[in-house]
Amino acid sequence: MTKEEKIEILKKCAIFDNLKEDDYEKIEKVAEEINYKKDDIIFRENEVADAFYIIVKGKVEILKEGEDGQYELLAQKEDGDVFGEMAVIDELPRSATIRAATDLTLLKLNKDSFSNLLKTFSHISIEIARSICSTVRTTNETYIKDLEKRNKQLEMAYEKLKKTQEELIKAEKLSAIGKFTSLIIHDIKNPMSNIRAYAELIKIWEKDNKRVQKATDIIIKEVDRLTKMTSELLDFARGEIILNKTPIDLSALISTLIDTVKEDLKNKNIKIVFNSYTNSVIIGDSEKISRVFYNLVSNAADAIVKSGIINIKILEEDKWIKWVIQDNGCGMDIEVLSKIFEPFYTNKKKGTGLGMAIVKSIIEAHNGFIKVFSKKDTGTKFEIFLPKT
Repeated sequence: MTKEEKIEILKKCAIFDNLKEDDYEKIEKVAEEINYKKDDIIFRENEVADAFYIIVKGKVEILKEGEDGQYELLAQKEDGDVFGEMAVIDELPRSATIRAATDLTLLKLNKDSFSNLLKTFSHISIEIARSICSTVRTTNETYIKDLEKRNKQLEMAYEKLKKTQEELIKAEKLSAIGKFTSLIIHDIKNPMSNIRAYAELIKIWEKDNKRVQKATDIIIKEVDRLTKMTSELLDFARGEIILNKTPIDLSALISTLIDTVKEDLKNKNIKIVFNSYTNSVIIGDSEKISRVFYNLVSNAADAIVKSGIINIKILEEDKWIKWVIQDNGCGMDIEVLSKIFEPFYTNKKKGTGLGMAIVKSIIEAHNGFIKVFSKKDTGTKFEIFLPKT
């Protein structure tokens, strides 16, 4: 580097501003050109300060060693910036490590030469003070940004940990349910079938006895409810929905299913209205789709206190078959609505809390999705989207 090039660099350096030409020549004589390769260490934290540096070309990193031995980046400096002046002035060990972030060319002023400059040019002290303030300010900003970044990372880690914990708890519950259900399902199934069969026989034998008819209806209904609960537990414990897929005329299937519940709903003063605007076929499991129907219609009926209406319609929407089930029952508040598909959650006095979770799983197993809209004291609407063939 020529004398003229050094002087030009000094003139561009903020702490040597407004000097006379002769002054620059004096500083140039004691400024030593020095080069480093990328990742070279210029000096380390706690070393004795012996020089002050001006960056001619390149970039350096100001690093602080953490408790784990890893370096933390405090700040960066580049062309025209200075570093190392603080330790030279206060004569304390270096407060940080300086590493070359790129290949580097520096002008080095040793400690004695630098001290003489401060005595000769008093205004340099002011410029150095400004440089130090700037360094501290930059370092503080870096620390704050780093803390904000770490806080966000901690928040994300906490949420991930919380989610993992919830999944582990859920897995433990499912494991326990799976073992329990698998052990008792066979032992329960046969007695329940026998109870239902005998109830049907008693109903036939005592068809003129209204009290017996009513009692047997209750027995059959409760056996069916228990069977359904056991099936829900078993399905959910398996952790997957296995589909037996065939082409399904959804409108025809829903029409048939409505016939099976119409009389029971009529006895509860509930009218069911069905409209279909498409004959499109879906590929799915008719038994599982039927379970979705019974779950949603049962919930709708439970939500209707005295009398009401359940509207069901099927239509096409883009690439989907849209199946809507809407009631004018008591509806749900925001809290219940937000948890409706959560396993084991129920706002009823009876049930496993798995019905809606299974409904969602069945629809998703069909590559579809489900939406729910509800308002307290107004009603609830489910929209089920199934892919068209």
